[in-house]
Amino acid sequence: MWLIVYAFVALPIILYVLFELRVAKKKRLLSKLNGPPTLPFLGNAHQMGKSPAEILNTIFEFWHKYDRDNFRFWIGYYSNILVANPKHLEVIMSSNTLIEKSDIYDMLHPWLGEGLLTSKGSKWHKHRKMITPAFHFNILQDFHQVMNENSAKFIKRLKEVSAGDNIIDFQDETHYLTLDVICDTAMGVPINAIENRDTVEVVKAFKDMCYNINMRAFNPLKRTHMIYRLAPDYAAHARTLKILQDFTNDIIEKRIKAHRTGAAKTDEGSEFSRKKMAFLDTLLSATIDGRPLNQQEIYEEVSTFMFEGHDTTTSGVAFAGYILSRFPDEQRKLYEEQKAVMGNELHRDATFQEISEMKYLDLFIKEAQRVYPSVPFIGRYTDKDYDILGTIMPKGTTLNLALIILGYDDRVFKDPHRFQPERFEQQKPGPFQYVPFSAGPRNCIGQKFALLELKTVISKLVRTFEVLPAVDELLSKDGTLNTYLGLPKLEKERRERQGHKYDPILSAVLTLKSENGLHLRLRERK
Repeated sequence: MWLIVYAFVALPIILYVLFELRVAKKKRLLSKLNGPPTLPFLGNAHQMGKSPAEILNTIFEFWHKYDRDNFRFWIGYYSNILVANPKHLEVIMSSNTLIEKSDIYDMLHPWLGEGLLTSKGSKWHKHRKMITPAFHFNILQDFHQVMNENSAKFIKRLKEVSAGDNIIDFQDETHYLTLDVICDTAMGVPINAIENRDTVEVVKAFKDMCYNINMRAFNPLKRTHMIYRLAPDYAAHARTLKILQDFTNDIIEKRIKAHRTGAAKTDEGSEFSRKKMAFLDTLLSATIDGRPLNQQEIYEEVSTFMFEGHDTTTSGVAFAGYILSRFPDEQRKLYEEQKAVMGNELHRDATFQEISEMKYLDLFIKEAQRVYPSVPFIGRYTDKDYDILGTIMPKGTTLNLALIILGYDDRVFKDPHRFQPERFEQQKPGPFQYVPFSAGPRNCIGQKFALLELKTVISKLVRTFEVLPAVDELLSKDGTLNTYLGLPKLEKERRERQGHKYDPILSAVLTLKSENGLHLRLRERK
């Protein structure tokens, strides 16, 4: 009996000692960086927050506390460095060897496998080379027609749901648009999500999966898949995973069937149709090391681009629309530019060339991505000790590259809490001081696709509607953002006390979202 009692008491001590010995070198090296004190087993997990919004706020608070520079933190015995120093970011992003994604991405493997987002080494190099031509400039021009067609359906839907001065959740509506665009362009399989709300289950599954992975990343007991299988929420996670896997496999099967029946060849009768199906057709016809891609490899890349190609643009379009509702002066400038470029034909589709001529729209999107970057953080994993400008980043550490923090650093952007699109003409940031689409070898392969979609949708939105805040008093009168990120604690608390229920609660769930939606009104222009 006493042996059992002693074993029960001794086991935590033994485990603690073993874990401490295992990470002793990392702790010694990381102790040279600023960071919060840790607890045994938990590290700093207990301090980070209980929701993605709380975690995001905590990261900004630590950034202020630790001299607005890099800092270290621990999730259990998983070591992390938050990298916010542009000079360190430049070295990391430019590296051709430090390109392995962090172990947080391992939690994406059951869903995305080892696609372009999560793969490493020779597989990543070969697949990147294979996929790059699918996003060639000429192909994007052809995709633009499909973006226009889906934007028109989106506008029609917005007219219906916003009639009578209704307050709508613009973020929620945008999910269906971006899902249609990625399926209709890169996959060549229309699903009509905007008109057919049967896709609600899939859209919810995307949201649930992103939330799940984000929260697991800050829970040391749920990081390992084997242990997570014992968690109470695992069954719901498994159901969500199956919905997403079935959806992706169905998209692939439909395109394969189109090839088998000859329907795809019929579609490809014109040069336009041939090009706009490029991505999935590229995968179906590609070879790697002299062999065709197997079913798993095709699934991995399709699921990766289904996620990245719609979830990031959902964030970008939703926040751009929200900003329009709060900043009437910027909206007026955009509308005036639309008239200058398109004349009296504001209800037709803008051409690819006309979109490229909308210079203020370009500045507006850049500024929107500065304050609300679609991807707030990206991760790298140190496969060995790295000496980066005198800072040792030890082997086995996750480097959290804080893209969102760059936008709120007043040493880079003057008055960062003011929305000023013109700043990108007056004050051009350095190449690694503004990186909403990452940079270096692992930059976003679809960034031109995403920007074209953003500009196409916002152009049509501004020409069709006057975009208004949920309630009139939320109009910004001095150009100041109502977000609390990047503010010293006292100012943040003051603004929170004065906040409104329709102010967004920013949340980092792989991509940037508002936890309480993005609410606005739309008034059709005459």
